[in-house]
Amino acid sequence: MISLYLNPRFLKSFIFLFSIIPLFLQAQNTADYKPLTADNAQIPSKILNEPRKIYIYVPPADSLNTAKRYPVLYLMDGESHFSMIAELCRYLSRWDVNVMPEMIIVGIPNTNRTRDLTPTHSIIDYYGKPDTSATSWLKPSGGNDKFLQFISEELIPYVETHYKTHPFKIFAGHSFGGITAIDCFLNNPNMFNAYIALSPSFWWDNGYLLKLADKKLQKGSAISKILFYSDASEGVADKSTFHTNLLKFDSLIAQRQIIGLDHKYLNYPDDIHMTEPVKAYYDALRFIFGQWDLPPQEPKQVNAAILMKHYLNLSRRYGYTILPNEANINDWASYLMKNPETLDNAISLFEMNAINYPSSSKAFTSLGDAYVKKDEREKAVASYKKALVLNPEDAKVKDKLKSLLK
Repeated sequence: MISLYLNPRFLKSFIFLFSIIPLFLQAQNTADYKPLTADNAQIPSKILNEPRKIYIYVPPADSLNTAKRYPVLYLMDGESHFSMIAELCRYLSRWDVNVMPEMIIVGIPNTNRTRDLTPTHSIIDYYGKPDTSATSWLKPSGGNDKFLQFISEELIPYVETHYKTHPFKIFAGHSFGGITAIDCFLNNPNMFNAYIALSPSFWWDNGYLLKLADKKLQKGSAISKILFYSDASEGVADKSTFHTNLLKFDSLIAQRQIIGLDHKYLNYPDDIHMTEPVKAYYDALRFIFGQWDLPPQEPKQVNAAILMKHYLNLSRRYGYTILPNEANINDWASYLMKNPETLDNAISLFEMNAINYPSSSKAFTSLGDAYVKKDEREKAVASYKKALVLNPEDAKVKDKLKSLLK
């Protein structure tokens, strides 16, 4: 059961802040840059009959919330795209950007790409010609089922056993990885909550997956998932089978009117096959988490019900409890505290942080500072005392409390 620990009494001004304060006034992240690091794991796969190396990025530990959990993005072609996606997610989830949640990124490097990332065995190449040569790169094709079984039965359990995860999962791939994502979406949609397919190679095996989609996606059927797909300027002699096939797929999706399916198609005509992921992965993440931001509200519309509805809707959509980011809220409240007319708004936000993050000494220190400015000394004393319980060595808070108790 999803619950949300937000006290409506303290939240009446929150959405108002996002409509009246220009974004450029928010503090920028001035912390020293720390290079991204990742765990390197190796899974001895019985299904694939080989060891599989895995890259795993985990957001920095939250000392105030050691039990913090994260949604997970499973990324094919890990050797090519892992560092780019991990840095992108790290930036977009930063407290002063805050347009998506922090995420665990699991990069899956290839050992035999043609084998693992194709849904059928086929000897038909991109040009529609059979390749029966002894050295044909098509020979090992058709291993999608086993690869997806490896992910479902070995990789996901490994990640969920060794890391603190939320149930929301994304499966992402490009080109052959794109058709693998589509294959999973069509045959095993409940493996993941969201799918990203960049330039999926629908040409494979004379359009096998387009035919499968036509069969699987029945009009009015229900698939409550999120699906992003795209293509670039790619093809032969300016005739892109990637583009024409994706237009067919997009048309099919629209015609079938799948209940609960949230989908988006984008074309990148100025990009080639190998540059498209730089733009498309960003757009895909912004689409999947497009509802993360609070919508702007007129002051007269601001009320606790609107805010509660927003975060409850996010929690329902993504399947886990979502709270306002502590640092982000603290930044807004600190700005508001400078103006006597919005001091009460600031106090309400600091109070909210103290409720949502009861182990944060900073939340209670900031709340105490706001009470001092409001000349509510007893409340300030109580807040500083609570902050010292959480961080007994904080000399600045000790001085503040001593000054109030004189």
